[in-house]
Amino acid sequence: MNRAVDQLRYIEKYQSWDGSLEVKASVDLFNTEIYLLTTFIDTTHALTTEDLNTIHYVKKHFHEIYTIFLESLLEWQSYGIAYEIYDEQDHSFETIYPKEIEDIHSYVGFPILQILHDHAKDGHSYYSLNFNKNCRISIEHGFTALFHKKELIDLSPSDIDSVISGLQYIEHDCSQWEKGFWRLKPKLENSHYNEPEVIRNRWISGLFD
Repeated sequence: MNRAVDQLRYIEKYQSWDGSLEVKASVDLFNTEIYLLTTFIDTTHALTTEDLNTIHYVKKHFHEIYTIFLESLLEWQSYGIAYEIYDEQDHSFETIYPKEIEDIHSYVGFPILQILHDHAKDGHSYYSLNFNKNCRISIEHGFTALFHKKELIDLSPSDIDSVISGLQYIEHDCSQWEKGFWRLKPKLENSHYNEPEVIRNRWISGLFD
C-alpha cells in the first residue's frame, strides 16, 4: 500500500498513520495562513477513497471548520453549558464567559485531526478535532468535536472513542448520523437515555427544542 500521503506516514511500529497536514488557517488565530495540523488515523489498512477525500477537504476548509467549532462552543453557553479553567497558581477553577471566538480559542489548546477510517458517509470519512494538549476547559479528559465535512455532529469533554460509543448507543449506523446532536444533548436528562429511540427521532429530525 502507499505508505505516505502529504506529510502523513504509515508507522509500522505503531500500526497507525501519523504525521501532519498543511491546512489553510486564520492568521488572526494561528498567526499563519498555513498551519501544520497534527494528524492521526488509527488503522493498519491502506487509506480509503473516503479517507483521502476527507484529508483534502480538511486541508482546504480547515479555517471554516475551526471557526464553526469555536462558534459552537460559544453557542453552547446559551444552553446552560459553563466553562471552567484551572488556575495552576492557586489550584482552583474559575468560570469564564467567552464572548468572541478569539476568547475561547485561547483556552482550547492545540487541535489534533483524527480521521475515522471505520466511519464514513457520502464519500467522506468522519473526523474529529481532538484537544488534549493545553486544553484548559477540560484538563482531565480533553475535548472532542466530531465532524462530517463542515457539519458538526457532536461536542464532548471526552475522547473520540467515548463520543462514538455514545452516538452508536442512539443510532448504530453512522450513515444515519446528522449534524446538531451537540445542540440536543444539553437538553437531555439522564432519564431520556432509557429511550434511545426517542432521542434518535429528535436528533435525526432536527427537533432540538
